This record gives sequence, C-alpha cells and structure tokens, in this order.
Amino acid sequence: MSEQAQREAELKRRKVRKGTHSCWECRRRKIRCQYAGNDTVCLPCQARGSTCRSQEYVDKDTRPSQQPDRRMAQRLGRLEDLMARLVDRIIPEAGGQLANGSASRSNRASPTPSQDSAQNEGLSFHQTLDVLEASLGPDTPAGLLLGLRDAARPSSMLTPESDQSPAPAKLSSSRYSKSSRTLYALFPPQDALPVLLKANAGPYYLTSLFSSFRDLIEGKVETANCVAVIPLVASHPTVLARRLLQICICMQQLHPGYDTAPLQIKGTIPEYMNSVVTTVTNLVTSIDEIVSTGEGLECLVLLGLWHANAGNLRKAWLTYRRALSLGQLMGIDRGSTRALKFVDTSTDPLKHSTPAGLWYRINACDRVSSLLLGLPAGDLDNSFATEEAMKRDTAMERLEKLHVVLTGRIIERNATRSSSEAYAITQSIDAELQSAATSMGADWWSEPDFDMTDETGHKLGEMLRQMLQMRHFDLLILLHLPYMLRDPSETRYDYSKTTCARSSREVLKRFIPFRSKVTAAWACRHVDYSALVASMTLLLTYLRQHQHATEPAPTCKERNEDRKLVEVVRERMQHVAITNRDKVTQESADILGQMMPILDLIDRSLMGDLSECNSHVLKCLHLKVPYLGTINFHPNVNVPEGQGGNTPFSRRDNAGTTPCPVAFAGTAASTPGMEQLQPQMAGLSTTHRAVTPSVPAMTQGGDDMQVDMAAFDPALLPPDTSINGMYMDFDVQPQDGALEIPDLMAGAEDWVLQGLDTTYWSLINGNNMAWGT
Repeated sequence: MSEQAQREAELKRRKVRKGTHSCWECRRRKIRCQYAGNDTVCLPCQARGSTCRSQEYVDKDTRPSQQPDRRMAQRLGRLEDLMARLVDRIIPEAGGQLANGSASRSNRASPTPSQDSAQNEGLSFHQTLDVLEASLGPDTPAGLLLGLRDAARPSSMLTPESDQSPAPAKLSSSRYSKSSRTLYALFPPQDALPVLLKANAGPYYLTSLFSSFRDLIEGKVETANCVAVIPLVASHPTVLARRLLQICICMQQLHPGYDTAPLQIKGTIPEYMNSVVTTVTNLVTSIDEIVSTGEGLECLVLLGLWHANAGNLRKAWLTYRRALSLGQLMGIDRGSTRALKFVDTSTDPLKHSTPAGLWYRINACDRVSSLLLGLPAGDLDNSFATEEAMKRDTAMERLEKLHVVLTGRIIERNATRSSSEAYAITQSIDAELQSAATSMGADWWSEPDFDMTDETGHKLGEMLRQMLQMRHFDLLILLHLPYMLRDPSETRYDYSKTTCARSSREVLKRFIPFRSKVTAAWACRHVDYSALVASMTLLLTYLRQHQHATEPAPTCKERNEDRKLVEVVRERMQHVAITNRDKVTQESADILGQMMPILDLIDRSLMGDLSECNSHVLKCLHLKVPYLGTINFHPNVNVPEGQGGNTPFSRRDNAGTTPCPVAFAGTAASTPGMEQLQPQMAGLSTTHRAVTPSVPAMTQGGDDMQVDMAAFDPALLPPDTSINGMYMDFDVQPQDGALEIPDLMAGAEDWVLQGLDTTYWSLINGNNMAWGT
C-alpha cells in the first residue's frame, strides 16, 4: 500500500453511533466530554494537555500491546478473591446486608452490570472503608492491571444471585449519591464558568495553593482552566464541594460593580455564596466519613479561606483547626501517604496535592488566624521550612515559609510568662526578620505595580509580592507592640517604638494603592486587618515620647504626614465600606475616626495649651472592646482620689456621661474617588528618619506599663498610668455586662472584628493573657 493510501486510510472516518460526541481520551477515562463555545478541543483535554481526537477517526493510541492478557487477568481475579476472603474475616459485613460470606465473595468476584456502571461513574470510591483502596491512577502499572481484569472478565461469570444481592460498595454509594446530587445542583451553568475565570486572578492562586512554583513550572499542578470544569454528578461529594468552594472564592474577588447576569446564578453573589457554604458545611465538611480524603482536606482549607475573607475569623480558625487535626490523623505531618487517599478519578494522580504541601498550607493558615485571635497555634512543627524541604523553593516562597515559622514563635512569645525570656525571644525574632529582609535585596522591596485588567499570572505575582511585603511589616508591628508604650525612662524600648512607627508607615503606603485597585471587600481581607493595626499603632506611637529617648521625637512635618497618611487610609476604608456595604472596613474607619484626636492632643500639649485638654470633648476618647472592656484616654490633670479613670464599667454607664461627637479633620461628606485622593497621596512619599535594623541590648529592670487583668477583676487594677501628658487605662468588662457582648461564635455581621481588637489591646497592655487563653 502506498504512503498516500495509508494516510487516507488513517483519515477515513469511522461509523459511530448516533449521539456519540465524546473523544477517545474522555471515553477511556469514562468522563463527560464538554466543549466551551466553538473550541475544537474539549475542556478535560485542555486541562490535561492531552490530544483530543474524535471517535470518528481511528484511535492512534490503540496498540496490540495494550490488549488485555487473559491469563494475567484470571490470576488477578484469583488474587482478589483471596484478599476478599481475608477482608471478610477482618471486617464483618455491616448490618447483615448479605446472607453469608460466600455470597459476599461471589458479588465481589462477579459484579452486576449495575455495579459496573457505578464503578464507571466513580461511585465505588464512596466506600466508607476499603483496605484495598489506594490512590491509583489509570496510568500506573497497578491501575493498568486492575483495568485488564475488568476488560477480560467473561460474561458467564454474572449470576442471578450476584445480581440480586447488592454489594456494600453499592450501598455506600447510594448513601452519598443524594449529597452529590444536591451539591451538583448548586453549580452555575457550564458556559458561565469561563466568564468568571477571566474576571479575576483567583483560579491561578487556587490551583497552586498546595504546590510550589517549581511544581507549577513542571506541569505537576492543574491548570487554571480546570476551575471552569464542573465534575460529574456521580463524583464524590468532596470533589464537587472543592469545585464549588473554588468558584465562591473566585466570586469574592469580583469588584462591586461586576455584572452578575453572565453567571446565571439565583440571587446576588453574597446570597449564592452563603447558600453554597452552608450546604457544603452541612453535607461535607462536618461529616468525618466524607471529609477524610485528600480532597476533604483541601475543602477544609478552602472553606477557612472563604470565611477569613468574609470576615468570619473565628469560624475560619475552627475550620483550619479541624483540617489540622484530620491531617494529623492521616499522618501527613509525618509525610505518610498510606491514609491519604484521593477520590477524584478525573485528575492525573501526579497532579494531586502532596502531604508536604497540604501540611504547610494548613499550618500557615492556622498560625495566622491564631495570632490575630490571640490563641495558641495548633502545631509548631516546622519541618516544611528545613533546608531540605526548601531546596526547590523560590526566594519569595522561602520568605513566606519563614513568616509562618516566626508567626509561631511570636505566638509562643506571647504565651511566655517570664518577661526576660519574652524580651530575649523578641530580639531573636527581630534579628531573623531583618536578616530575611536583607536577603531579598533592595529592589524586591520596591512598591509593586500591577494592572487589574491583566489576565495573566503576572498580576497575581505582583499582588502576592505586595501582600508578602505587608505581611513582613505586620509581623514586625505585632512583634514589638508589647514594648511600644513601656516605661519611657527605659531607652532599650525606643527601638520597639521606632520599629512599630516605621513598619506602620510601610504597611499603610502599600495599603492605599492596593485597595485602590482591589476594591472588592471580600478579596484579601487580611490587608484590611493589617491596615487597621498599622493605623492604630502609628497613632499610639505619639503617646510615648520622652526627653531621654535615644531617638529624636518626630517633627511637626512628620506628624502632619502621618496624619495625612491615616486620613487617606480611613477614606479608602470608607470607600470600600460604602461600595460593598461592608461592616469590617466601616468599623475600622470608625475606630480610626475615634482615635484621630490623639494627634490633636499631642499638638496642644506640645504648644503648652492644656486648657482645652480639660474640656468635655476629651472625655469622649473611649473605645469599647468586646470581651475586654473600655480603653480610656485622659488629659494630664490632677485626678482627685477616687475619681480616676478606673471607674468600674457598670458604674461608668450609669454616671450620666453625655456622648459627644469626635472631631476628625478632613472627613468628606461623600466618599472620594481615586482622583480625589491623588492630591492627598502626593505628599506621602517623604522619607522618615531611617532606623538602623540593629537589635537593642538586653538589660534588666525598669517599670513596664502593664495593667494586671488577672481574673478580669476591676478591683485589682492599679492607678492610671501617665503617658506623654495623657492617661491611658483599661476598664475591664464586668460579669453583669455579659448581655452586651456578642456570642463567642458570632459571625462578622454581629461581631465585626471577631476579637482582633481584643488581641491588639491585650498586647498593648503588656498582658500576654488574651481572652480565652
């Protein structure tokens, strides 16, 4: 036969059944073949990077060497039968569903057509327990051999008895099939997902969440297009739930004015997301038997991320802690894969998350939320940050892992009762942070600039760099916060104060352009918390200035620049709050509005004008913090005995104090747009005095500004503490005020800051005991 005739024979179309549309690859994998628009390559083949060839043409991959070996299949059948007998002795049949052991073995050796169908659809993976089950892919040797057995099984092996007696796998499948159908019904239409995919960089982040950049380059990670593929209705509930949560996190990144019509969802985006999260929580993440898979761990992390972005810090913490405990039961903290099984048969096994990747991401999320809430870390294992574990990581990945390690050490420092030991730990952590900053190079610390219309991974890379920079400075603030307002006569604390001030400015200078581009309140929520902490810290640094300080006091020009910086941050928060109807950013803006008069007090005290400081306006500088009490700022006047700021909380409310407005310079009647903010931002580039990143010497002695809050007893509070011409004290929450505080597990709608403010003021107070610890 000539070469041309052979080519024509290969291109000759085969006759296929009417209604057959799937390609050869999807047929082999027994998955749905779906196309987007006028694409000639189906979505599953795009995700896998495989050749999409219609069944109208001859399958080039079919070779005689791939045909089943009948004798090998029979030997495997006998081996499986022996293993089934062993299982019958170890694991009794549940509920007496089968008449006897022989019937059970008969069903395993000769599955019914309905069972074959269930296996083809992936339902056999719904079994509660199967010691023979493993993460085997169709391309592995064992997977090919097991596939041979099904292909070579003679039809005469099917018996009426096996057809009438359901196997345990089928019973377990039907138990979860209802949950799978319920989850499947929540998906938007298939053609709407590519539209969502192009609207933000979320898919790039989600598909690489549990992997390294090197894995992404080597093709060991699913592509971003996979997020646009809806799993089969017969898939395991965790597979469906994982995709739904990925879609919801992508929706959190959409800007407020996004047109939701192309998504074809019921109700608004928040309503849709709440419906999905509630269903996933009830049907998947709260059921141990379902969530105990590799996809289940991923679901818990994704659910925690969604809650964290939604402002539900406490629910996020509980979700991360559940993932941590489940991961320990699976042994992923020890690198074990025996109990880590994946049930998504449509994904290449080589692209599954690794135990190390899962364990690192779970710990990273748990430690960040624990630090913000003032709670202990779930696990302090740092095996993910060893030189061996990081040899393939990029510089940014190394810095991120170091941040996770140091976050755990700050949590340990906060729980330390010895003041000298805590200060030594603080010095050590500061030295590591400064060393890490130097290793990144000066160019890396330049403020990133990215285009929100960019649909490539470059935008995500720049966003991650900016958030990593903010995270670094945020850790420096939380590290030195307990020493920022200590005894002014102790010069060793000057370094902590200047570090807090410098780091706060760096956070705020990056927050303003970031929130000017990323206007979705539910996107990257942690940057809002960082901005709030940095703004409050920058204002409080002006409370403590002393004539013996080693660092010169800020000039009037620097103070005005800081005032302008905080004002622009507050206006950005108000803009996000109004456009998104978001309570977290609105509450943050309100807190800053209450604290801005601190700078006015400093101006008046420096000018020697204390007459206005005794006025009725200054008596309104109070901040009420749930589960902590009230923080009071007082003018520096002689307080008669028995009339100090330590009036018990219950008596203060009955004292008849009339609320009064707090003046805030620069508050606009309407929320400004970015063009209105540019003139105010123009003067923010002035460089403040450089602070040498050296570690202060360790000394003993000195009185700390500390209020003993043991047992939350107001009677144990000491007198007011004088700080730079002002008094600052804490009124502890009494027992009879329990009805005025939110529930411990309240969401962001009822408890906006979720305890972040409690942790912050506990650290400021020099008190290592936050609520509930």
